[in-house]
Amino acid sequence: MGQAIHIFKKDVRHLRFEIAIAITVAALFAFIETKHALWPVDLVNSRTLTSYLALLLLPVAWWMLIGRVVHDEALPGDRQFWLTRPYSWRSLLGAKLLFILAFVNLPMLIAQMVIVHAYGFSLGAELVGLVWSQVLLTIVFVLPILAISALTDGFVQLIAGSLTPCVIALAVFGLSVNFKPQFMLFGIAGGFANGHDWVRTYLIYLIITVAASAILFWQYSRRRTAIGRSFAAAAWILVGMVVYFISWNAASKIDYALSRTQIDISSVRLVSDLGAERRPAGFRQGGDYVGVHVPLQFAGLPSGTRTRIENLSMTFQVPDGTTWIADGFSWENPDPPDKQIFVQSGFFGAAYLTHNDVPVKIHGTIDLTVYGNPHTTQIPFGERSVPVAHVGLCSANENPNRQNDYFLVCNSAFRAPTALVSYRFVQPDEKSNDTNSLPMRNVSVPVRGELGVSALMNPQSMSFSPFPANLRISPVSQDFRHSWSPTPWDHAVVETLEPVGHVRFDFDIDLGKVPMYRSNNNEKIRP
Repeated sequence: MGQAIHIFKKDVRHLRFEIAIAITVAALFAFIETKHALWPVDLVNSRTLTSYLALLLLPVAWWMLIGRVVHDEALPGDRQFWLTRPYSWRSLLGAKLLFILAFVNLPMLIAQMVIVHAYGFSLGAELVGLVWSQVLLTIVFVLPILAISALTDGFVQLIAGSLTPCVIALAVFGLSVNFKPQFMLFGIAGGFANGHDWVRTYLIYLIITVAASAILFWQYSRRRTAIGRSFAAAAWILVGMVVYFISWNAASKIDYALSRTQIDISSVRLVSDLGAERRPAGFRQGGDYVGVHVPLQFAGLPSGTRTRIENLSMTFQVPDGTTWIADGFSWENPDPPDKQIFVQSGFFGAAYLTHNDVPVKIHGTIDLTVYGNPHTTQIPFGERSVPVAHVGLCSANENPNRQNDYFLVCNSAFRAPTALVSYRFVQPDEKSNDTNSLPMRNVSVPVRGELGVSALMNPQSMSFSPFPANLRISPVSQDFRHSWSPTPWDHAVVETLEPVGHVRFDFDIDLGKVPMYRSNNNEKIRP
């Protein structure tokens, strides 16, 4: 232990400039976030260039500090000066880990505590989320760079070792037939956090943890870099296999097995045989795309529940076995639950169907989540924050510079809300059925409140993860709603619906010999 402290003190003296940079960036980040919490001047544009710059500089400062402290006693090779000293590998590894805990994790822990307290959250109530957030930040931002630094002897190799797997992954994805760059970027940015994707995310976290720990143990105890780099390559391959082979269906099955159904949903069924409502397929003249509208309806739902389609897959097949995979979907979640909905999809088979007068069959799978246990919380206008179950703290205020201009802000600590959330403003008499729709930042699903007042749901940020924190550098996420009305509002209302059960339906629909139309002039081209 004494030797580890001696090495730790030596690193602090040698890297005092890098330490000062990392702590300064963490302090700047805490100051910016706290300032926004205490003086929310512009809620619509809450993220300024300075705040984004701080979010970017934090991991850069961490990676610079980690690389420098590990490379002070570089492990690859046998000509380093430190090898002539009687260093125990346990003391050396312990000193490096202590250094990272002291100047990476501890400043970030303090910064998050200050930010969460500034937003009005109780540190005691949020302790579990605070600790788990530190675990996730360590797994994603510390362990990979720590392991790569142990396999390299300088910053040039460190940068090359960090970028090479990313370039290879981009090339592999780029060669994929169904590659869509925007989907890849959204997946990386979101960390596969939405819906059932937390299963894949935590499998990746597990691989990173095991691989990085094995590499550090091997390198510090044996210093056989070639084998350590083989560990790293194998870990990257496993991560790629998780991303590529663990599909949404597999992730949802695992999540269904782990989740608990709170109500009886055995009577819920999917109705797909709606005969007369079947719509024709059509394609644009000169193209090969066939657009299809598929009518569906859910029946047998328990009273007081709502549904949301989490995932949908469909294939189109003709009698000779020719099959097309659906090219994307769009749908509107049912409101009320028993309302008939239309799923819009399509496939690239117009040329085939134009020359072959054959029937088309659809095979599909729907993952449906049933939501219940509604809870309503009134938010009076004023500065006071009101706790909302499964969301966090919400407050509503009137714009002092504009009459009848109101806004509602809900803050969530360490993770997204664990329920579907709807927001609405209520007039004093509570009799009006016509209110201003609140703007949503993502795809929205219209719902109806108990008083008949229209509201909107935000389904995109929902995650079924059972863990108390998501991977976020900023510990508090914010949801903002704004409304102006010719007549004043009395208060705001936040309504939540918890996920109470999941169900999967397989369905087959015989479209028959679907009439084909040119979409530009509605001309029938096949009887």
